[in-house]
Amino acid sequence: MLTVRRIGLRTLLLGTLTAAGAPVAAGALTGCSDENAPETHVDKLKDPATRPQAVNRLVQFFEDAMTKDNKNREGPNVKPILDKIVEPMNTACTAGDLDERTQSKIVKFLSDARDPRGEACLTKIMKDFKAEGGAEEDTRWAVRAVGAMKLKGASGGLFEVYSKMRPSKLKKVPELYRDVRDALVEIKDPAWESGFVEKLGAPINDRKDVANLKDQMFWQITAAEMLGNLRSAAGVKPLIKVVLSPMKADAAATAVNALVKIGKPAIAPALAVLKGEDKELVEYSKMENLKGAQPGTDNKPPPSAVKAAETAHIGGAAIILGTIGRDEAAGPMIEAMDKSDDLGRAIIARELSKLPDTPTVVTAFQSAYDKTPATLSIPPGLGARESMLEAAGSFFDANFVPWIVKSAQGLKGEEGDIAPIKEASLLTAAKLMRHDQVPVVESLFDMKSQGADGKPSTLGKGMEKEWGMAKAQLTACTDKVECYLAKLGEPASQAKETQFNGIKAAYMVGVHGTPDARQKLIDLMPKLSNAAVRFVVVSVIDHLSPKGDKDIADKLQAIVDKGEDSKDQNTISGNASFKTIIYRLQARAQ
Repeated sequence: MLTVRRIGLRTLLLGTLTAAGAPVAAGALTGCSDENAPETHVDKLKDPATRPQAVNRLVQFFEDAMTKDNKNREGPNVKPILDKIVEPMNTACTAGDLDERTQSKIVKFLSDARDPRGEACLTKIMKDFKAEGGAEEDTRWAVRAVGAMKLKGASGGLFEVYSKMRPSKLKKVPELYRDVRDALVEIKDPAWESGFVEKLGAPINDRKDVANLKDQMFWQITAAEMLGNLRSAAGVKPLIKVVLSPMKADAAATAVNALVKIGKPAIAPALAVLKGEDKELVEYSKMENLKGAQPGTDNKPPPSAVKAAETAHIGGAAIILGTIGRDEAAGPMIEAMDKSDDLGRAIIARELSKLPDTPTVVTAFQSAYDKTPATLSIPPGLGARESMLEAAGSFFDANFVPWIVKSAQGLKGEEGDIAPIKEASLLTAAKLMRHDQVPVVESLFDMKSQGADGKPSTLGKGMEKEWGMAKAQLTACTDKVECYLAKLGEPASQAKETQFNGIKAAYMVGVHGTPDARQKLIDLMPKLSNAAVRFVVVSVIDHLSPKGDKDIADKLQAIVDKGEDSKDQNTISGNASFKTIIYRLQARAQ
């Protein structure tokens, strides 16, 4: 009887379960599912009701695996998880029926996963971006992932973000424009060329419209950089226009660097502007320079502004040609200098110092300096002679020293006008002088002058410490390059208070060195932490490479790349001067 009753009870129980119907059966099935299996939660992605919790759980699987594998996406725990969940998460994203919060979690996950199988979702997010009210955080994650993975298939969506985004309108992620720029640089899709040219051509008519200026400068600075990266021949004239327009002054340096990157193809168009042969660009330069002129009572620009605008193209072209630094520009630049007014001549002469030096170039530079009025200023308000004296140091030619000293000692004019020129003369002469030239420069150092307090003094009073360093170093090393290289690597040459030791040593390597010294300077770079010293060193490498050198350029680029990878801002800042030199070495070698 006991057995029968047990069977009956079991039958009754089974009957009750069956009679309970589908809800109980579904609950029983759910209870049997493995909550620790990614597949369980992948299945839940299909149901809008369970999707948010499923996304949270799947993201947790990924994060836990990343922790176990020390953030190695190819690790034994991470990779199997990604294989199971990336594509379903990508599908859920592209379906387009997600709430905002769930979408953000999926996009961030796909960004963190750095898995190309999430490309469709990342592209969708970028294409859906709006200038105002856009999903800025989602877009940032998408852009960063696309750039990091160099997803060419997503380049169209990335360019849409670039084209539509207005930095002046960004609210939640104001730095998004930087992420976009970085991703564009990483992918560098040639298909973007015409789009960048179009962006670069947009006029700027009112620099007081701050919001529009901010947006345009983002578009145009980025476009200029990218056209240089793409070595775009089609971008040459649009880039020259940027340099010629004061309204686009914020983008001018980037445009010049882009033209240097493009190199030889930019020479002929820039020469045509310098000579006034490209009538379109000359007229463009004139009209752009007149935009900022204050009209007179007749509502027309004053004659002085019109006259300056008519020749403004010469200075812009000279800056381009000088920065490219190829020797074929020397003759046309000297010819244009002879036909220019005081300002144009001074600007061209300053740019001549960037070309390979020859006796003709040196003579033309010195002649232009002698003709430059002591009161002349070069935009943006720098003394013309002081700027030219700084440029004179870039020749790394100690034969300049007697000429500089004689010129300074013979200066006539108001003390307020000539005192800065004398001081700049002494500084440049001290950098360039050889051991046997100390007495010549010392006569300038001891020259009677007026102190900052208005009392009688000597010209060298303000740089007694630097003068002592220079003399001691010359006494120790005379004309021995190896000695100066050793001085250059000393800790005292990197300290801010004694950095003139390093600056002087670098100049003397430039004065006495040969091309063999370039590799030794590169080998010293890890010891050179002072940005001012590094600038002179890379300038010496430039000087010792009149025909360019791709191998040396690549080695300098490797130093820049290593600095960027370090994320150390001091290192990155110290390498800032390398880029133009790298581009110039490449352009000369073409």
